[in-house]
Amino acid sequence: MKQEAFKNIFTSEFKSFTSRMWVDYLDETSSPFAKTENYAGYVLNNLKYLVKKYNDQYGQSHLNEK
Repeated sequence: MKQEAFKNIFTSEFKSFTSRMWVDYLDETSSPFAKTENYAGYVLNNLKYLVKKYNDQYGQSHLNEK
């Protein structure tokens, strides 16, 4: 993954995208005994995945290549 792939992680669009992804994560793990991460933990543990998905969705998938 190129360094340029991370250039948008401080934008409001990326925060909005990660918030939607986190809510989807909470919906998928909504069983009564599931242990879920808070928003900050989810973003930290899945940052590369989130950046790749964000770049794919916004037409910047070329940044995901090594």
